[in-house]
Order: sequence, then structure tokens, then C-alpha cells
Amino acid sequence: MAHEISDRLVSRPKVEGLPLIGLAILIFGSLLLAGYAQWQKAQQPETQVVGQLGRRALLFSDGSDGSVWVTDAQSGQRLASIEGEAGFARGVLRSLAQARMRAGGSPAEPFWLSVNTQGGLTLADPVSGRQIELTSFGPSNLAVFASYLERREPVAKSSAHEAIGQEPTPR
Repeated sequence: MAHEISDRLVSRPKVEGLPLIGLAILIFGSLLLAGYAQWQKAQQPETQVVGQLGRRALLFSDGSDGSVWVTDAQSGQRLASIEGEAGFARGVLRSLAQARMRAGGSPAEPFWLSVNTQGGLTLADPVSGRQIELTSFGPSNLAVFASYLERREPVAKSSAHEAIGQEPTPR
């Protein structure tokens, strides 16, 4: 009698017929879509390599007045400081400096600011290997760093200069 009661209380759901067929179709369809997506990805052409229009080695250090001092690493010339709160610039520099310290680098090694042929501006740390694409943070944040990039040779007005909001400087 006790055995009879326990069999009635414990019931196992049965998955058969139409629900099982539906589940199989769903799994098979998911696999087909995933395979198709991978095939489409393989059919796309490789992304083109973007060249550099110019770059500059910069050193950043804390100023005694709370600003961030910027120095051209090659000439030793002190450039305009980053004044005030400048949260974006300070955040970018702090992020790169922390990654550099974890990689065992020192503040005496320069960062590289570069503009590419498609108008992108990048701040890179060769010590840690980290790069920050500054263009994606909007024109006002981009302008903070774009002012430190000087043209060393004459270049016709291009999308790179438009992207960093500067006119090309004639030589």
C-alpha cells in the first residue's frame, strides 16, 4: 500500500512527441545560425591597416600647482599644462600610469600621441602595451590631447586635422 501511494505522488514529466521535436528543431536551428554567422565573418575582407600621419613622445608629471605638466620627450620643451579639473585627461593618464607601474615601467619613459590616416588620435604606452583611442571620447575630450600634436611636415588639410579640430600648420 505504501508503495502504491509513493508512485502516485512522484510523477516524472514525459517529453515526447511534439515538444521533443520542437526542442530538436530549436537546437538544430541555433547551430545552423551560429555556423552561418561564422561563415559570413570569414567571407568579410580583412580590415585595412591604418597608417600614421604624425606622432609625438610626451612626458606627463604632476605640477606643484596641481596641474599636469606636459613635456616633449625629444626636445625637452615644456608644453602647455593641463589645468583645472580636466577629469577626462587625468583619468586617461592615471589609467595608463597604473598599467605602466604594474608592468614595471617608470614615469621617465614617454607616452606616444599619434594621429592616423583616418583621423584617429591615440595615446599609447610602449612599456605596458596599452593604447587609448581618444577619438571615441568626443571632440571636447579629444581637443585636450590634440593640442599637443604638432605637424613636423606640411600636409594638405585632411580628415585627420578635421578630426582633431586643427588647421594644418604650414612650414
